[in-house]
Amino acid sequence: MLEKKCFLVSLTAILVFSTVGFGQSAQQDLESNWNDFLHYTMIGRLDLAQGFAQKIISSDPDPVELLKLSEENVTGYKLLLDMHDKSPELSELSGKILEIIEQGRFVLRTNPKIIVSEIKRLSGTERGRITAQRRLTNAGEYAIPYMLDALADSTRTNEFPNITNTLPMIGKDAIRPLVAALATTNITVKAEIIRALGEIGYAQSLGYLQYIVENDISQQLKGLAARSIKMIDSASAKIPAAELFYRLGDQYYFHSDSLAPAADFEFANIWFWDKASQKLSRQEVEKDHFNELMAMRCCEWALKADENIGKAIALWIAAFFKAESTGLGQPDYFTDGHADAMTYATTAGPEYLHQALGRALKEGNAFVALGIVEALAANAGEKSLLYRVGTDQPLVASACPSVK
Repeated sequence: MLEKKCFLVSLTAILVFSTVGFGQSAQQDLESNWNDFLHYTMIGRLDLAQGFAQKIISSDPDPVELLKLSEENVTGYKLLLDMHDKSPELSELSGKILEIIEQGRFVLRTNPKIIVSEIKRLSGTERGRITAQRRLTNAGEYAIPYMLDALADSTRTNEFPNITNTLPMIGKDAIRPLVAALATTNITVKAEIIRALGEIGYAQSLGYLQYIVENDISQQLKGLAARSIKMIDSASAKIPAAELFYRLGDQYYFHSDSLAPAADFEFANIWFWDKASQKLSRQEVEKDHFNELMAMRCCEWALKADENIGKAIALWIAAFFKAESTGLGQPDYFTDGHADAMTYATTAGPEYLHQALGRALKEGNAFVALGIVEALAANAGEKSLLYRVGTDQPLVASACPSVK
């Protein structure tokens, strides 16, 4: 019996040692291949550099380890970027290595275990709190779901002050998930979201805050939202939520720099609130149509705030056509069988289509303009092409700029 136990202990030790040794070996091989790739690239032996680049890719490396190697050798990383941009021989392979490095950056920034740990550290020592705040700020929008979960946890009330103090420190990157989370039924959490939006202080929150002022049943939340609006822009307090949403959608439509998603990754996030779980969720979308998709969502909010704001329908149609002009498919959050832009356009009235057409012509977007003209012809016949919007005829004005 004793011999059997000794054998099992020895076998376990061998397995542990082998596993550790294998991990160290893989890490050493990665470092060696990385250094050799850079060395042969620098001396112009691109044929040999290709071989080591392929070894890096084929080894299925740990993205975080490759990221660390790139950060330890800034000159080497710049060389990698240069080869991706300028070298016909190494461009494709360099691009694949860069993708792995980006995966490592994403893992570090979004790792739930790390984020949850840092949220708990907020209630530790002063030094730990400062470090945690810095790391949560670096995590950006990805930290928000876990911070809100902590605020909603009744067993963690002692952490509440430190979390609420940190929430606005995340900055502009936090706004999209925070405004989505305003759909929470937890009044306490909702109040802290409203406060944080006011302290962050960006205009993209205004429509959502004004919607609370106009529609929420809680006088306390209405008052908090009104105060947050004044902190951001007191003049906006008199502007209806529908108009504020429309203006935000217009900014997205024209790709306002202030609304751009984080530049760190090749995709952007659109945030949603799951009513059943009372948690945030996100959908990754291509950056090429992110702004158009967000413009559409803003228009939907505008119509929710005021069903009579017809210009939001026009903007929604134009944004949908513009999203389709990228050649990308519909995002995953669209339901199965979601109609295309043309289908929606042909069911809209000529008034909305002409507003959308005027926008497209002003922008010089032929794809959107042609789609709307086709919808007009199918919708109400050729006569509808001469429909007036106020004193203007958009199609005539575009063909004859001097005609008013």
